[in-house]
Amino acid sequence: MSDKTKTITEREIKKRKTSFIIIQSITLLRIPLSILFAIILLTLTHQQTRFMLTLSILLLIEATDLFDGPIARHFNLSSEYGATLDPYADSISRIIMYFSMAISGLVLLVLPLCMALRDITVAYSRIILAKKGHSVSAKKSGKIKATFQAVGGIAALFGPLYWGHIGKWSFYFLSWILIIVTLLSAVEYVASAVKAFVKKNEKPIK
Repeated sequence: MSDKTKTITEREIKKRKTSFIIIQSITLLRIPLSILFAIILLTLTHQQTRFMLTLSILLLIEATDLFDGPIARHFNLSSEYGATLDPYADSISRIIMYFSMAISGLVLLVLPLCMALRDITVAYSRIILAKKGHSVSAKKSGKIKATFQAVGGIAALFGPLYWGHIGKWSFYFLSWILIIVTLLSAVEYVASAVKAFVKKNEKPIK
């Protein structure tokens, strides 16, 4: 290999590493943004300013979740590491946001508790899948859950604006819909983990 070719190769490797770090940083950005969201929601007293800031941060968080994957695939930087980091950042950021919304009376407290239960269950399912050599990337049910939680978070922030017009029943309806979708999304992961575990441990009949 010539010195020129070696230099180009090293430059390309360095460029890919930099791009990979940037993409993972975009993914992890959701966690500090969610903390900022919680601080503003729980401490800022001016209602209109609080609403605009928290809504803007929530939309930014969802934008990073929407675009980090396509960007990684576009630059051919998809990896199992990224596939693992993405749901981790999703889980932490959404639990922080929903706990702060529960404390503020925007959703039922049982909702973030169910989210934590679901995410712990899915995390252990992913560990089993990884040990058995299966992919740990998000499944269809997980993506549906993420969409519901994203839209639900926005709807919850708007809650005080429409509760007086359509009734407080919408508060309970939104919370329970999200609880049901969240818990159901764990079924696919658990089923895949059980299937992989049983299949790997089956002994051939002689």
